[in-house]
Amino acid sequence: MKKWGLPALIGVMVLIAAGTWGYKQYQDKILLETHVNNRYQMSFYNLISRVQSMEVLLAKTLAVSGQPDDTIIFSEIWLQSEGARENLTQLPLTSNVVARTAKFLSQAGDFARVKAREINSGQSMSEEDYRNLHNLYRQAAQLNKELHNMEGKVADGKLSLAELARAGRQELPKGSPGTGAADFQSIDRDMQGFPTLIYDGPFSDHLDRVQPAALKGEPAGADEARNILRQFVDLKDDKDYRAQVTGRVREKIPGYQVELLPRRGGEGRISGSVSEKGGHVVWYLNSRPVGSAQVKIEQAVARAQRFLADRGYQNMVGIYHQVENGIAVINFAPEEKGVLLYPDQVKVNVALDNGQIVGFDARGYLMAHKPRNIPMPQITAARAKSKVNPRMEVINTRLVMIPTDGGKERFSYEVTGRINGETFLVYVNAITGKTDQVLKLIQAPNGTLTM
Repeated sequence: MKKWGLPALIGVMVLIAAGTWGYKQYQDKILLETHVNNRYQMSFYNLISRVQSMEVLLAKTLAVSGQPDDTIIFSEIWLQSEGARENLTQLPLTSNVVARTAKFLSQAGDFARVKAREINSGQSMSEEDYRNLHNLYRQAAQLNKELHNMEGKVADGKLSLAELARAGRQELPKGSPGTGAADFQSIDRDMQGFPTLIYDGPFSDHLDRVQPAALKGEPAGADEARNILRQFVDLKDDKDYRAQVTGRVREKIPGYQVELLPRRGGEGRISGSVSEKGGHVVWYLNSRPVGSAQVKIEQAVARAQRFLADRGYQNMVGIYHQVENGIAVINFAPEEKGVLLYPDQVKVNVALDNGQIVGFDARGYLMAHKPRNIPMPQITAARAKSKVNPRMEVINTRLVMIPTDGGKERFSYEVTGRINGETFLVYVNAITGKTDQVLKLIQAPNGTLTM
């Protein structure tokens, strides 16, 4: 007995220790699940509260006349929608389950923000604005109704929000009723039944339907696309390239994917895209390695400007640049009648070892460039400068066309100034005299950035 007493005692102690550890792990798991479930509960009920507030506020907008005092309502809609969207994203649901609901919340908030800004600048509400508000109100009412139905299931014990975490870790089977994820997916389908929203904001649906404005000419075939890219790219070496079409591009600028391959092998493969309509080079990129820098930035800008002019891009002005891995990425915009057209930008990559153009991107230009009726400014440059802080040292003022969040344009004075050692760009509308936008210039080690 003595021989087996000690091992038995040790065995019992190990079992007790294992049991104690296992029980503690179980308790910790229960506590963690309770904590997580409480967080889900909080997010869920906050979502309900904010959507309910959105419905009430959107109902109020149908009764207002669009006076400056009404901007308080629109600002509150924006705050509630942002909060609701944040609460929705904190629930353990995949994006495909709540994509349309999240988009509705984003649109509603951003539409309200845009309307508040426009009303403050003296613009009045249009019939289309009221139609959009009515549609948003209907969607908010539907969403509020569905969420309250889910709340009832939770209260009756028919739905546990912990199910969302389990459902969120796996694909939702077709026809699987009774889960929180299925309820949210049903809500999302209902959201898709409402008309899309078109307004001047970054979440506007019409941006998905924007057509390239600069594509001109007859359709180009695959053989033409190969020749167009071969003649367009900057080839500084003696390599002989073989061009081949590797596929079709079915993005906003449809066309051909083309590659130029050195016939004798080695590095320097060039990939690019040529539009089907008109045969325009959309972009290209030379993959050759870049050596140590021998070319100054001023020389690189001049080299890129000549490259653009030789290929039909006239009156291009260098705006900003960045340097990375021995390559200067330079942004250009065309100047027309003394007005800089920011929407029509082209990017050119210049290798600083020998000045070769190793990259080109005209997507912005091809999407936005078009004939414009540039108006006469209704305010003077002096008045535009008077809109900035008098403590700011004004460095430069010029007329520009700037893009808005929703893909439209504004005719503005760009007032560049410096205050407290920092540089700012203040855009003052050349027609109304209102401030359109303010950007801060940041001089980074590798170039200039804006915020």
